[in-house]
Order: sequence, then C-alpha cells, then structure tokens
Amino acid sequence: MEEMIDVLDEENGNLVGEIISKNEAHKIGKWYGSIHILIVNKDKTETLLQKRCAQKKLYPNMWDIAVGGHISAGETALTTAKRELQEELGLDLNDFDIKEVDRIKEQLTNNGIISNEYVTIYLACGDVDISEIKSQQEEVSEVKWYSCEELNQLIEKQLILPHVREYEILNKLLKKGDKREER
Repeated sequence: MEEMIDVLDEENGNLVGEIISKNEAHKIGKWYGSIHILIVNKDKTETLLQKRCAQKKLYPNMWDIAVGGHISAGETALTTAKRELQEELGLDLNDFDIKEVDRIKEQLTNNGIISNEYVTIYLACGDVDISEIKSQQEEVSEVKWYSCEELNQLIEKQLILPHVREYEILNKLLKKGDKREER
C-alpha cells in the first residue's frame, strides 16, 4: 500500500487539509512533514549514522543521519519517530533520552525527486551496540559511529546528505577529539 501523507502549506508548515501519496508529493513538490533523529552516545563523543541502501531513490549509497522518515497522514512527529527508529534500526525510542530540538524547512532534490519537508529534529542520547541493530535492508546498508571530525570529513567530501541544520546541532554538541574505543 502506498504511503499517504498530509500536505502542509509552504509558508509555515501548517496542515492544509489535503492528503496525497508520498510519491505524488515527491513528483510535484508538495510540502509535507518528516522527522530526523540524531543519535549521540552518552558521553557525546560520537553520532550514529546510517548508510542508505543502493535501492533508495533519493541519495542512494550515501551516509545520512541515524533515522529519518515521512510523517504519515494523521500521525504525529513523535509517533513517526518511534515507528521509524523501530523500522530502520530495530531500536526502541524508550531506551533513549530524547528531546525535540528544532523544526526546520528543508528542500532537497536528487534523481528527479523533489523533497520539500518541514522536519522535526529529535536528539536521542544513548549507547547503542551496533551488533544489536537490526537494520531494515530496504533502507539501510550499514550503520556506524562517527566522531565529530569524521562527520565533518563526510560533509567536506559530500558523502553525506546535505542536512545543514542537523550538522550544526551535532557540531555544537559533540566533544571534539575524544573518540571512544572502536567497537
């Protein structure tokens, strides 16, 4: 079944009372809601990133923030965050200290897909053993912890999606030059 999403107005991200398919929104550039979850370890030295699988239509084979997803029609941002964390990484949001840190307007275009989103950004703090992650193969090909310096190298080399605000948040939060032991 095709995913249906609420259309938002471009000016301030309010519901307009229209529901369309995600594919249609991507084709014609309608605005909709999404969530991003930034995961950092408890000592704030690393952030968890996912590599998008080769089959993704938007930015295949690129690194991305830990979790992202569209807010389904009638769903809240927090409900979506819980669902997406479980679907993409097999993790439970209740295992993290989580807080909403921002809501931004983001426009990305790649491979003919127009992604016009109002993104609710969550910060989740907790230690995750990568060997316990059950990643959704249709979405995620790899997960890895990255230090602030390594994150910035990915940004510089354009190997990660261009989520400018998310990386500003991570750069302010992560401790520099204090990488944990390899897992």
